[in-house]
Amino acid sequence: MILVIGATSFIGQIVVRKFLENNFSVRCLIRTDSNTEKLKAYLSSYFEDNSYLENKNPNLEFTSGNLLSPDSIYHSLKNIEAVVYLIDLKYTNYIKGLLDVLAKTNIKRVVFLGSTTVLVPIESPVKQAKIESEKLIEKSNLDWTILRASMIYGSLDDGNFSSMINFILKKGYFVVFGKGNNLIQPIYIEDVANSILFVLKNKTTFKKIYTICGPKPIKYIDMLKTVQLLLGRNFKIIKLPAKLSRAFVSLYCKINKNSKLTPDMIDRIQIDKTYDFMGAVADFNFNPISFEEGLAKLIKLIKNQ
Repeated sequence: MILVIGATSFIGQIVVRKFLENNFSVRCLIRTDSNTEKLKAYLSSYFEDNSYLENKNPNLEFTSGNLLSPDSIYHSLKNIEAVVYLIDLKYTNYIKGLLDVLAKTNIKRVVFLGSTTVLVPIESPVKQAKIESEKLIEKSNLDWTILRASMIYGSLDDGNFSSMINFILKKGYFVVFGKGNNLIQPIYIEDVANSILFVLKNKTTFKKIYTICGPKPIKYIDMLKTVQLLLGRNFKIIKLPAKLSRAFVSLYCKINKNSKLTPDMIDRIQIDKTYDFMGAVADFNFNPISFEEGLAKLIKLIKNQ
């Protein structure tokens, strides 16, 4: 049985589905206040099986606990062969809690979903927290694998491309900070889930870190043009100078303390985010689909919702 931590996240439901498709039994560790109905509804719809909605499917279990209280999750580890950890690695205390409780068990195999944020050449508290979590994992006695994923897209809840496309459909325009010549290499959500599945029992991947991303870099402005083409809508692309945008956002943040847009985000947007994933190709035949193919799937999903 596989324990999935973070099963109710947008990537979690795809990962759980992949395991069930491949005849794994899955136990999902969730907080007591987490809503599992969306995950159950997704699985029920995908498999056309109401047993997921009724909590009667023998291959899927739910258990509750809090990683900040390791003893509260000890019962969840009974009969578990491996753990898949999908919570953002910026929560270092969660990692500490998990490592503490696993040290008291015979469980060795754990796959962690990390982020290419640690490779971005700009320092930030989030980046440092993720790096600290990775170091804690590396020092453990586990048979760990860390998959550093680039920007993930392909879900209605991914918070990246789905939000952008919905904004475009509603407003008819999109704003770019700078010229849009920065490179990005986003990864389709199914490729992330497949990677987790492929490395789980692959001993070659033990105690290794891999970068997983899209097959090739694409300019941000070209990405938007691809969106225009596949969406079938010639929306307006508004380019704002990066320095001016940063100054404006800095001022706005002083006025609105709860702003989701920060000056540091403007800086990060300008950086090329390109990655080498040949290690993943060599060790588990990583073969991501093209951005065009993945985006077409996402747009179809959004239009059908």
